[in-house]
Amino acid sequence: MTTVGVVVPLDYLFVYGGAVQRIKVDVTALMESGYHVEMICPSRIRQPQRDLPSGLTLVTYRNVQDATFLPEKVRLVFDLHTQMFSPFFHSTLRKRCGDYSIIFAHSPWSAVASYKVVKGKIPLIYVAHNFEYGLIQQATRNPLIRRLTYHIEKYACQKATKILCVSERDMTDLGRAYRMPPMKLALLPNTVDIDFFSQTHDLYDKASERQKLGLSPSSLLLLFHGRMDYRANADALKFILEELVPALRHSSADDTRLIVAGAQIPKWCLDNEDDIVSFHADVPDMRRFLSIADAVIAPLSIGGGTRLKILESFAARVPVLSTAKGMEGIDYQDGRHVLIAERNAGDFIRKITTLAENEDLREKLTTNAYDLVVQKYSIPVAAKCLQDAIMQAQNQAKPAKDVQH
Repeated sequence: MTTVGVVVPLDYLFVYGGAVQRIKVDVTALMESGYHVEMICPSRIRQPQRDLPSGLTLVTYRNVQDATFLPEKVRLVFDLHTQMFSPFFHSTLRKRCGDYSIIFAHSPWSAVASYKVVKGKIPLIYVAHNFEYGLIQQATRNPLIRRLTYHIEKYACQKATKILCVSERDMTDLGRAYRMPPMKLALLPNTVDIDFFSQTHDLYDKASERQKLGLSPSSLLLLFHGRMDYRANADALKFILEELVPALRHSSADDTRLIVAGAQIPKWCLDNEDDIVSFHADVPDMRRFLSIADAVIAPLSIGGGTRLKILESFAARVPVLSTAKGMEGIDYQDGRHVLIAERNAGDFIRKITTLAENEDLREKLTTNAYDLVVQKYSIPVAAKCLQDAIMQAQNQAKPAKDVQH
């Protein structure tokens, strides 16, 4: 059986978020394609081993130092940057890489760190979850951080045998920013585990779950979910609390309720629940909240890549109301798969009312969206893209000597 190495820049389940879900699905796709997968990551595994895909081999290394005394967000940044210089990482990969036919690196930092060890002797595929430099330009004006991100991502792209991007736009942006030849870039769309999310309404009864949460069975329930320390989600949460919720109070949609669920919800939010909005942090299974939602909202105005929350909602057969920005990277049609609203409270409330009053529209959206995610954003699609990428990378790679142990 062919062995591939998957290098990630953080403790595999250190945080809940899109990056972790993306890695899980890609690893599952590789394993279902017949590959043996070894994942290399720092050793602070905080989740039970049962959360790992069955059959995955975990190879851990000690970080430069134990940074558990630092806040979680700082530890994440610490892991990202120290992996490039960690002697423990270099030693671990050097010992294992002789068994790998190819290496996948799931961040520019991981790609740089991996190349420092293998030096082109093994094909290296950089899996670009985002156009990182583009995100940094949105997030900060600090010239040092911008310059550092630019040069790290550029080096990762230059040294990788193949670059996999989640959307056509990211392919264009990366290619233009770093002058990458088109043949080096390929599309690997974000995908979701259809079987997992399609069980949502079988596992959780809508009426009983609402009763447990003290919600009326007749209320129109909206869900916004994700990691709230991710800047795009934090910005959307600010819009929800400062514009959408006040507008709902003064609208005819007086029986509308909103749930915010996910990791890293600010404490001030948890302390300020009211009759319209409630918060649920560190949710063990998001399907519980998807099962009771009448619609998922995604009022995003910044960010990049593809929003996994949208694809998960499609797979769970929950209608989605989003801005056009929130749907970037997804091959959708407004009114067929999703309802698109402008980023203002008035338009969101109009579209919410449209969904509430039109059962046929809700059924149409969920049916078409489910079909779309099965056809274009499922694990078999990822498996085909990964197999093609491996074949192309191996053909493009120059013959090289075995890595010395």
